[in-house]
Amino acid sequence: MSSRPTPAESLASAARQLNYALDDSATTDLAFQKLYAAGDPRQQPMFHQLEDLLRSPQSDETVAKSLRLSSFPTLAWLLRQTAAPERAAAAVFSEYSRYQSFSAASLAVVWSEFTDFLVYLAAVLAILIVVVSVYGIFVLPQFESLYRGFDINVPTLTSVLFGHGFPVFGLLLLVAAAVLGSVAWFVIQLRRQLRRYSPLPSAYGKVPLLGRVAKAYGEYLWLSYTGLLRTAGMPAEQALRVAASRLELPHAGQGEIPAAPGLLSDLSTSARLGKLDAETQFQQEATADGFLNELARCRRRVRFVLTLIVYGIVAMFVSGMYLPIFSLGSAF
Repeated sequence: MSSRPTPAESLASAARQLNYALDDSATTDLAFQKLYAAGDPRQQPMFHQLEDLLRSPQSDETVAKSLRLSSFPTLAWLLRQTAAPERAAAAVFSEYSRYQSFSAASLAVVWSEFTDFLVYLAAVLAILIVVVSVYGIFVLPQFESLYRGFDINVPTLTSVLFGHGFPVFGLLLLVAAAVLGSVAWFVIQLRRQLRRYSPLPSAYGKVPLLGRVAKAYGEYLWLSYTGLLRTAGMPAEQALRVAASRLELPHAGQGEIPAAPGLLSDLSTSARLGKLDAETQFQQEATADGFLNELARCRRRVRFVLTLIVYGIVAMFVSGMYLPIFSLGSAF
């Protein structure tokens, strides 16, 4: 049984049928009349959606919720930047199908690379909470009573970690949970934006450990958007600027290519040599590979840091729990 097409795929089919109708029509109005007459009743809603897009450009907020959760708003925005959206629609949607396989692979990598160790470390913290609670409520009072009987004090580390309502434990747990939660939130956001073919907020580029992934993803989208605009017939230099405006990339100056770290020099040189098209195509593949490589490096760095934090907390509290036993033995 075949899977149900996504909204973006349905619109790609509608745009392709419109292109067929335009080949034998003098005007866009006549082409849509032929399209409605020839189309299956199940296709009519998508024909209407496509016509609304081409005739009266919509903001992302006016798009149906099912479409907002897909790549459609971004594709629609790119299409509205072209000189003849009705002619460019089929080419843009068709070219986008090439990027969907990369997006699917990226989604799988993001989820599998991060989910396993995040869930594991969260489980370790959950177990630690249970163990520390049981120790502090039931075991530590017994040790305190025993120590008072011998007129000696509970070891300082134990009293600091477990005394007075566990404030130290609560603080350390809060720090670990905040770091884990931040990474998990970033993974969820990245997965969501990959599915929507949309950029991450620029603030993510400044986050330690995660910022380089956000920047690499932005560079990939910049060149990817540029490729779609080039498919629609837009000159390469203009396509780079239009794509940059969607990502809110800074501009190097009036009349120059928008700046992005690691790319501006190569693109500018290629433009002066008259080979900007070839360089843009090369950089599309290079930035896609660079994004996946940066994602893998980020996973290794984040896993090391998070594991160090969680295991450090575990080691500290295990030491605090066993110290009263060893100290009591050494006191006699």
